[in-house]
Amino acid sequence: MSQNTAHNERKLKRVIMKNTLILSLFPSIDLFGKAFEEQGACVVQAQDKILGGDICKFKPVSGRFDGVIGGSPCQDFSRLNRNPSTYGYKMLEEFKRVVFESGADWFLHENVVGVPEFEIEGYIIQRFTLDLAWFSDYSRLRVFTFGSKRGTVLNPIYKTNKDIKGTAVVGGDARSYEACCEIQGLDEPLDLSFLNLESKKQVIANAVPLQMGRYVAGLINKEYYGQSIEQSKTENIKLCLCGCGRRVLGRAKTANATCRKRVSRKKAAQECGKS
Repeated sequence: MSQNTAHNERKLKRVIMKNTLILSLFPSIDLFGKAFEEQGACVVQAQDKILGGDICKFKPVSGRFDGVIGGSPCQDFSRLNRNPSTYGYKMLEEFKRVVFESGADWFLHENVVGVPEFEIEGYIIQRFTLDLAWFSDYSRLRVFTFGSKRGTVLNPIYKTNKDIKGTAVVGGDARSYEACCEIQGLDEPLDLSFLNLESKKQVIANAVPLQMGRYVAGLINKEYYGQSIEQSKTENIKLCLCGCGRRVLGRAKTANATCRKRVSRKKAAQECGKS
């Protein structure tokens, strides 16, 4: 990397998100917000259940926030949950309500792969997946939903998993608290002395891994704030036909070989249904 390129990248990180105000919903220990703070944004946290807050009573000030981020409770959408409730759906609706009432320019929602697709009036929606294994030695597949009023479409990476050491942190994890913090991207364990060990691990497990947060925050910094509004318009941008949310160029209809196989399976299933 040349000195000029390195200088430009440092300038991008330092300046682009400066004076950007972001509202963080369902923050808990807010590793998600920390990733955006590292990009230069000012992140404020909404009321959180862990501290006795109630998102249902939270009323954002309209027109004050540039972006809204958050990962609403995901347990009800997990494929491992045999007895889901309606709580996850209720909290997802609260996320949508706050975004709409805030009038923010964009939003970013994070959750498990089973989370329902959703829309918010006034926003162009893009849904894509990322795996923690693309940024670390541990796997955790997550869904990100990005919405933009001006129609910006991000271009997230896609990788195949390398050899991994294990899965990401879960509630009741058998690994040490220190190991759980390290897996989630923390250099030092957080001081959560007001919680017992089981609760500490649960709080860490619920957080967006810092490695993934840093990647997506950098992506928004570069592709939303680092380009002009004219460049970000979607007239000439297509999304992959398989529904992965990634951009395709020219005459291409899918982003990669995996996407092509996914489209072929969908077509085969549809043809079987017609026969």
